[in-house]
Amino acid sequence: MIYVDVGNARFWVEEAGDGTPVLFLHFGLGDHRVFEPEIRALADEFRCVAYDRRFFGRTEAPAEPYSDVADVVALLDALGIERAALVGLSGGGKLALDVAFAHPERVLAVAHIAAPVTGIRWADELEALYAEADTPEKELAVDLQVWAPLGADAFFRQMLSETRAAPEGAVAAANPPVALEDVHVPTLVLTANHDPQSLQNAGREAARRLPDARLVEVDCDHYLTLREPELVTKLLRDFFAETIAAR
Repeated sequence: MIYVDVGNARFWVEEAGDGTPVLFLHFGLGDHRVFEPEIRALADEFRCVAYDRRFFGRTEAPAEPYSDVADVVALLDALGIERAALVGLSGGGKLALDVAFAHPERVLAVAHIAAPVTGIRWADELEALYAEADTPEKELAVDLQVWAPLGADAFFRQMLSETRAAPEGAVAAANPPVALEDVHVPTLVLTANHDPQSLQNAGREAARRLPDARLVEVDCDHYLTLREPELVTKLLRDFFAETIAAR
């Protein structure tokens, strides 16, 4: 585990294994640790890289405008990685597709896990729930209700409690809607059957419109990389064997 300086930020990076690079992009409910089981399992065959995005975990970044897509590309450059497979959970999956759309030459494949898509509307059914969450305690209760309906152990709660809002002035660049029909990158789409219906629908639409995609629906909630690590690892390993090896 090391710090990697990229532009105006210091990213906390974890690496394991050798081989084809796989970059893991975490969600907004925690940090890179959400992928620990998959990283440990896949390190026998792949160069697994995970990092804490800006304002998560141990990464240090100023309260300035930034671009998550630019961060991914700059981090790949800093690590000497020309092309990588991207594995993203939730907001990390959305980011993975954003990168594949903007920089297809840097992406070998995408695993889009329980994730939205830039340009596809979702979460309307959650607005009323969060509108009533006017204290940190109430917001945590709603988070657990929506994202961990199958139960939350101490680790899940710890990650949620450590998640902090970006400081004032740290405005993320808006990414354009992803033209899914133009993303010619092999994509594995995983949906979680206990996620909000609109989020599941976004994944299904992505799988339908992407030229080279496959859809797997998993009986799980949003924390499926931690709840179903063996299944997720097998799906990733099989997907990479079919797509990366073929390319």
